[in-house]
Amino acid sequence: MSEFQTASLFENKGVWKQLFVMFLLPQKKRFLLLIAVAVIVAGIEATFTIVTKLVIDEVVTHGKDAYLLQYAFIYFGLTVSISVSVFIFILLAGRLSTEMMYHLRKQSFEHLQKLSFSFYDRHSVGWLLARITSDCERIARIIAWGTLDLFWAGPMLLGALMVLLVLNWKLALTVMGIIPVLLVVSLYFKNLILESSRRVRRTNSLLTATYNEGITGSQTSKILVREQENFDEFKVSSEEMHGYSITNTLQASAYFPLVIVTASIGTGVALWIGGEYVIGGLMTLGTLIAFITYTRDFSEPLLHIAEVLTNLQQAQACAERILGLLNVAPEIKDSAELTEQMRRSKTEHVKNNLRIKEIEFKNTFFAYKQDQPVLKDFNIKIPAGKTIALVGPTGSGKSTIANLICRFYEPTKGEILINGIDYRKRSLKWLQSNLGIVLQTPFLFSGTIESNIQYGNLTASKQEIVDAAKMVHVHDLIMAMENGYKTEVEEGGSNFSTGQKQLLSFARAILADPQIFVMDEATSAVDTHTEHLIQKGLSKVLENRTSFIIAHRLSTIRSADTILVIEEGEIKEQGKHEELLQLKGKYHDLYQTQFI
Repeated sequence: MSEFQTASLFENKGVWKQLFVMFLLPQKKRFLLLIAVAVIVAGIEATFTIVTKLVIDEVVTHGKDAYLLQYAFIYFGLTVSISVSVFIFILLAGRLSTEMMYHLRKQSFEHLQKLSFSFYDRHSVGWLLARITSDCERIARIIAWGTLDLFWAGPMLLGALMVLLVLNWKLALTVMGIIPVLLVVSLYFKNLILESSRRVRRTNSLLTATYNEGITGSQTSKILVREQENFDEFKVSSEEMHGYSITNTLQASAYFPLVIVTASIGTGVALWIGGEYVIGGLMTLGTLIAFITYTRDFSEPLLHIAEVLTNLQQAQACAERILGLLNVAPEIKDSAELTEQMRRSKTEHVKNNLRIKEIEFKNTFFAYKQDQPVLKDFNIKIPAGKTIALVGPTGSGKSTIANLICRFYEPTKGEILINGIDYRKRSLKWLQSNLGIVLQTPFLFSGTIESNIQYGNLTASKQEIVDAAKMVHVHDLIMAMENGYKTEVEEGGSNFSTGQKQLLSFARAILADPQIFVMDEATSAVDTHTEHLIQKGLSKVLENRTSFIIAHRLSTIRSADTILVIEEGEIKEQGKHEELLQLKGKYHDLYQTQFI
């Protein structure tokens, strides 16, 4: 959904319909109760004016002999009723707003977990954060309170019009002449406000992205002495946001006074003509006062409706962005046939007893961008339990092969077969639950060391966690810490070195007991000592697992069963370490460069 669609609030009904079905319909009982309370509040407010009219006419007619006690009781009863109704109204509206915000954020976050890697390649963190935070909050607040104001203002407006027609239909029709003017003003301003709101939300995403980059890249900025340049870039985005926000505020500020002035003209006309009627004996003083009050009651709902429509115009920009995110379909997902098959068998085929006997790339092509292939007619058969090493220059396609194995991406042409069957005909969860991955840049979650390792298998016991740590030689390092496995991990693992984080990532991957193990430059950023620890545990880690090792450090792949030298998405050389050295080709040149 485009950031700059020109559809108005009334033309783009699909946005609001989808929001209603997804988030308000599950809360329909509370929503209907809120509507009922809003109507009751409107009815009670209208009744106050009738009581006032009756009191004035009673006093004018009977003077000192007027009996007003019953009106006092009625007024007291109405006051108690409206107080209770408003309390219930605010309570339920607050609950609805909170629940809607919760479900919006929950569903957005859940949807993000399902999206493919290619989606994250195209969208920045700031773009996503703006939608899950400020956009969700704005939609929930405006829909919960704004639409309910409409359900209060609608009955209030309708009731005031009906009473005005009953009191004096000629004068009522005169006052209602302001309605066409209000419609023209509203139609003019609604498109202006919607367009500027879209621009505000777009620049808000850019600003959030700038914030995120400034914080996460603070160390690099200081090293490169880029603080002033970063500030200048932020200033440009901030000033753009400021300009659009001022425009949006000015448009809304101009709209409301016009509505107030137009409504006040109607009240003035009613006071002038109604005063003439009272002087001429055609209307009682109580009726005139009631008429003026209802005229103001008629104007106030109009003002509320104008405000709600303005807010809804602003919220539509947020709604388009949120639904634009929720409507993105994962590019990598199980086929409809497989989903139906799993539904019938009541299983997701996760981590079942199917053993991987062979993985085959068959005439596999892949391109991130059309007409720019990264892999070209790639073919290889890998028996179970073998270790395959991938070497070659940067950009040759090594990480792409690993991403295709993990099914983070799928071949644009050709197949990847597991046990002779295209892996797209197997459950995505089955494949990825049988994967163990250690990346070049390890990531640790907030929590303890124990919980971070346990991410590999949430049902693992404490002993299994310890065994995994011992296998990759990180147990002693953990026990040397004051709190051992209960040591808290700060954001992003900032209180650990890169080598320590890498060893913990190895333990986490091993705890999953994967059939397929992938190491993507896992030792490129660690020191020699850490690399030695990894090498010590690697033979046990790779035992009986089909493994793929991407490495620039050739010391980590000497014992691989097969080494593939990749260039421009093609296999240039293939064989064991000794065999490739004897060829005196590309691998030999790489080896000579590193060790001589």
